[in-house]
Amino acid sequence: MKPLLLLGSAKIDITPVHSVPLAGFAHRKNGFESVVHPLYSRIHCFEQIDAEGKRMSVLFVSADLIWWGTDFVEQLRPKLVKRFGFDTVLLHATHTHSGPQTSGRFVEALGMKDEAYMEFLEERLVLGTEQALRTVEPVTVQKGSESCRIGVNRRLESDGEILMAPNEAGPVDQEVTVIQFLKLNGGTKSVFVHYTCHPTTTDDNAVSSEFPGYAMDRIEDGFGGEAVGAFLQGCCGDIRPYLAEEGQFYRGSRAEVERFGKQLSDTVFRIVQRPMTELAPSVLQSRSSALELPFQEPSPLTGISLEISWLQLAEGLSLITFNAEMVVEYGLYIKENSRGSILPMAYTNGMIGYVPTRQQLAQGGYEAKGSVPFFGLPGPFDPSLESRIRREIQNYMMR
Repeated sequence: MKPLLLLGSAKIDITPVHSVPLAGFAHRKNGFESVVHPLYSRIHCFEQIDAEGKRMSVLFVSADLIWWGTDFVEQLRPKLVKRFGFDTVLLHATHTHSGPQTSGRFVEALGMKDEAYMEFLEERLVLGTEQALRTVEPVTVQKGSESCRIGVNRRLESDGEILMAPNEAGPVDQEVTVIQFLKLNGGTKSVFVHYTCHPTTTDDNAVSSEFPGYAMDRIEDGFGGEAVGAFLQGCCGDIRPYLAEEGQFYRGSRAEVERFGKQLSDTVFRIVQRPMTELAPSVLQSRSSALELPFQEPSPLTGISLEISWLQLAEGLSLITFNAEMVVEYGLYIKENSRGSILPMAYTNGMIGYVPTRQQLAQGGYEAKGSVPFFGLPGPFDPSLESRIRREIQNYMMR
């Protein structure tokens, strides 16, 4: 009989205490003007002790950030391992474009990192991890899903050019997957929500956890404040909230953020109110690899590493994470080939930029070429990247 999964969780405020520049939109030059929706880091500590007394532990964090900068992760992850003894650390971001920058490696247009905020963020993460570890207890796992139409493909071909415009015929992942971790007394310990869509509803110069954060706050309230949530952002590189008029996208405001958040949370409430699939315990285990992605033209930077991590939480439930803005085609590939047993997640343990498909590299557009200068890359990736990534994904699926 496999040992039970243990889980401790905590939610801690990471809203900046002073005005800092927000990340994600070039037109916002100065510090934010207000806080509309606070930012949180939702911290989950998984543990398992086998029959021989060996302990396996995983720190999983979902934070209302645009990403965790690679330079920050390189410093932070070893500290967390040394202090708490985790075997695996996964730092995931919801990808809100209404929070601070966490990397110093990108152009100023993406937002300038504030060192004081980075120190604050690290302190809050350590504090939240300590809180989560004090709540560790056995849990069982349930899973359910339903469709929710918030996102739309944002790559539209017109006269041989790729425009950033709604493409209803383009690939999209509308599935909401809910993972409910239950205490042995039947109460809910944590609720994970996986969905795939850029949180770019608004570009106001105001702090906001965007629709994922608003949804998670609402879900936690719906469980009486007893459960801690986590939003798991999918491969949403080419997926955007469907706000459009006459075939053109527009940005919304607080009202649209909360409308999408309510739509997502209402979907979650419907899922958990129905019978969900109980998942059998499995061995808590993880693996990771670094896959070099070459560029089309020779450069001093010969390649860049795509970090792929895999975490198994229960029978029929694993996560695959990437330190990049993966387009939805990769997420759909993972879901289809794993028959829904693996949830794909971007924006984890760093950020290297967009990872497009071979076809997108041939077509052009923002994800394939337009975004390259913003992430300080020497040029577009080589088209061979897609076959390399798919082979590496298959290696995890066969284990």
